[in-house]
Amino acid sequence: MERPKLRKLDRTVLRRGDEVLVVLRDPLGISEPAAFAQEATQVLDMLDGQRTPAQLRQSLLLRGRMDLSLEDVLGLLTELGDAGFLDDDRFRGMWEATRREFMASAVRAPRFAGLLYPADPTALRAALRDALPDPAARLQPGSEVIGVLLPYQPIEGRVAALVNTTLQGLPPADALDLVVLLGTDHHPGRLPFAITDKAYDTPLGQVANARAVVDALDRRLPWIRREELRHRESTSLELAALLLRHVYGDACPPVLPVLCGQAALGTGEEETATDAFLATMEHVLEGRRVLWWISAELSHAGPAFGRPALAPEGVRALAERDLGCLDSLCAGRPEQLAARCLENDDQLGHPSGAAALSTLARLLPVGYRAELVEYLTARPPGPDEGWLGLVGMRFRGVAPVDDDE
Repeated sequence: MERPKLRKLDRTVLRRGDEVLVVLRDPLGISEPAAFAQEATQVLDMLDGQRTPAQLRQSLLLRGRMDLSLEDVLGLLTELGDAGFLDDDRFRGMWEATRREFMASAVRAPRFAGLLYPADPTALRAALRDALPDPAARLQPGSEVIGVLLPYQPIEGRVAALVNTTLQGLPPADALDLVVLLGTDHHPGRLPFAITDKAYDTPLGQVANARAVVDALDRRLPWIRREELRHRESTSLELAALLLRHVYGDACPPVLPVLCGQAALGTGEEETATDAFLATMEHVLEGRRVLWWISAELSHAGPAFGRPALAPEGVRALAERDLGCLDSLCAGRPEQLAARCLENDDQLGHPSGAAALSTLARLLPVGYRAELVEYLTARPPGPDEGWLGLVGMRFRGVAPVDDDE
């Protein structure tokens, strides 16, 4: 409380009739979401660890923003501290308890069952059968498909149609040694990648972990599991594991879950770590039959994602930028893809899945063929306006050479 500092949190505005609230969400998933009166934003913006509570009150008063009593300021700070939103010893204790609990478990438990999809197995199976019927018919012996790219939105409406069309012609389970899950990571981690040796649990049953591959990576890259806790809140990989289990059932191949953070697009030490990961992956996976399953999206724009509202021409610009990134992916040009993803745009921001897409482009075999199944722009769930760029793609291996030619 001496000089309180607010942690890095996601903020959204919630309107309930005439009431306007600011909702704080913890990207680490340590603290539960909490809503505060919109006026609290004035205080939140000043919690930089440089001011005492008395100085906070005085600064607000001198700037003509708010006239709060010291008791009111201390009351708000107490609420924030109790919720785990301040960078203090209470939060660090909560983080350590969460880390110990997660690391002690052999499985990664579902976090979004009942929120993004039904938690009841019977209801979930029925919903998935309606959206993605005939799982066995999606498997094709002799398939040339080596990878798929899908969004991680709830499987309903237009998203369900996109996923249904994309998940076709997949290799059967007996043609695979493992599935590499490349997931988009919104966790504010320092390292470009994080893997786990935990099985991913789903209401349909567990998806086994490719432990031998995880162990091989862990031996060669001492940092690769240092931020394993990032998997606890991974929406992208949880939905990927759920779809994988639905398609392959009890025969589901084991998975290597990899979270790709924005540091994978960095330079200096981050670039060195990324290059080491890519080279090690190539070595460890050599000779193994792999299906690449990428859970990533493109643009996330609008107030729902903390950015300005888009005019109609802004939505067109969003689609053009996204399709330009996909052109680079289809052409097998990872450097160009990364450059396009990193182009600065205050309205559109960077594509959400830029790190996962860039990583994929560098891991797929030279000469891969990409098939754009569908691209669409959609509104995100929730009350705030926003736009998502969503895509379904399939990737095929190098075409066989005809000896007669």
